[in-house]
Amino acid sequence: MSALFKIPDTLYLQELRSELYKASKMYSEDLEIKNLLELARCELSDEPLLRLSKSVGFITPVVETENMEMLARLNDLKFISGDQDKIPSIKIAVSLYQQLFDETKELKFFLRSIELARKVKNLFINVLDDYERKALYIFENLETPYYRSLLISSCDFLLHENSKQILIEKSINFLSNEYAKNEYSSAQHYITILNKLKYYGNNEVKIQHALCLEKEGDFLTSQKKPKTYYPTILQAYTNALRELKSLPNNDFFRDRLNNKIKYEQAEQYNVLKNSIINIKSEFDISKMMKDLNITDFQTGLSILLQIPIIEEKIINTAFEQKGKSVFGQFPGNYTHISHKGTVSGITDEKDYYNNVLRDHYRKVNIGLILEIKSTMDTYEKLSKESISELIRTTNSLFIPKEREEFFIEGIYNGFENNFIVSSHLLIPQIENSLKNIVEVNGRNTIRLADDIQNDNTLGAILNPENRNKMLNGICNEDLQIELQSFLIDGSSTNFRNRICHGLVSPSETNLYGIYLWWITLKMIFNTKELFTIPE
Repeated sequence: MSALFKIPDTLYLQELRSELYKASKMYSEDLEIKNLLELARCELSDEPLLRLSKSVGFITPVVETENMEMLARLNDLKFISGDQDKIPSIKIAVSLYQQLFDETKELKFFLRSIELARKVKNLFINVLDDYERKALYIFENLETPYYRSLLISSCDFLLHENSKQILIEKSINFLSNEYAKNEYSSAQHYITILNKLKYYGNNEVKIQHALCLEKEGDFLTSQKKPKTYYPTILQAYTNALRELKSLPNNDFFRDRLNNKIKYEQAEQYNVLKNSIINIKSEFDISKMMKDLNITDFQTGLSILLQIPIIEEKIINTAFEQKGKSVFGQFPGNYTHISHKGTVSGITDEKDYYNNVLRDHYRKVNIGLILEIKSTMDTYEKLSKESISELIRTTNSLFIPKEREEFFIEGIYNGFENNFIVSSHLLIPQIENSLKNIVEVNGRNTIRLADDIQNDNTLGAILNPENRNKMLNGICNEDLQIELQSFLIDGSSTNFRNRICHGLVSPSETNLYGIYLWWITLKMIFNTKELFTIPE
């Protein structure tokens, strides 16, 4: 390491990282400083430290310093990576992390010291009682239930029965206080703590979590305003029902939750149905659901992906069968008026009715997707890790390199029924993916003739009249027309443009957000059927 740089002895946490970052820029050729910065940034747990030790270009720094945090991290790394001096290293790391906590009150230092001590308890047998007393003091003085839960998860092996009883009594009181304040997320943490302390068994803790979620749903129901969309209420009751899955008995509790879920689903459907112009549908979605026979999450997902894109020929046939309207005999155009009273689109009669028909079939699909998704919700809740694995293992060519995280977040939020967040994440990624498909097919998305060579708009990329250009011929025609109508047609839903300019209400975003989420799923999982993309 450069002789001109010395790690300050008493800088920790962000101040230490900032100092190392400045040094890495000042001495850009010094690899040891860069490695120290990477170590200072590393999360204090086994997996991240192991990944760092095995990463390309990383060499464990050999540095003389009195800085406690760097010394603790260096010795922690030596132990985790199996250094020949790992026993002395873990002793030094545990001691220094304890001192760091005393000086900074940063909980992660105390937790890491305890996690290391747990690995070789016999080395620390003489100080475990001291750590137990310290843990009790910390528990009392922490400000949030989340950190208290982390503390108990790490320190449970330290606790004697009398200490557990003290913590149980405190946690029961804290839980009661959180219920009184209607702080249900905090209450969940105390329920978890009481499970860790063996006050609740593994079945009882699920029942308590379910009761907490039901209380949350009941409280939100008591606060809601008429004709307002509250997706969190249905989510709370559905999650409560999931907690009871596979538990014996509790039939009365299950029935109570089922009744609340059915009521909220009906309420939600009515709010969504009335958020935009409704057309009475000849489709019997209840009958469709019976015929589909969804038996688990996987069959639900499979059926979702089989719902067809709206076909242009169906729209044209429906228009031809309808015949001209009374107003069609008069000259003039049809105008689409925005919620502000301004003209957002002008069409002729055929395009107007095509848009009306598309919106009708779109809402039929939305109704079916909502029902399938609600059924899937009762079977299984996927973690973000599961969604990540599901998407990454698909190896979809629809997702460009380094964009997986955006799609994972967008799809995960959809599975969580948060279609507001999902829509805002997915819309720009869909646009980028479509441009990428054009480019990998050897076509150009940039306006090269302009002085300032910007990308073409999404409108130009989706324009069905651009023969042999942009997406034409390399994208399923029905999909291309539906994306154009749904996302950017000012006389239709115009979802992309209205989202980008903040013109869509929360209820309408949720309504059309589930459709956007579904069509994104299809483009990810059915890429080869919908696009021509060179391998």
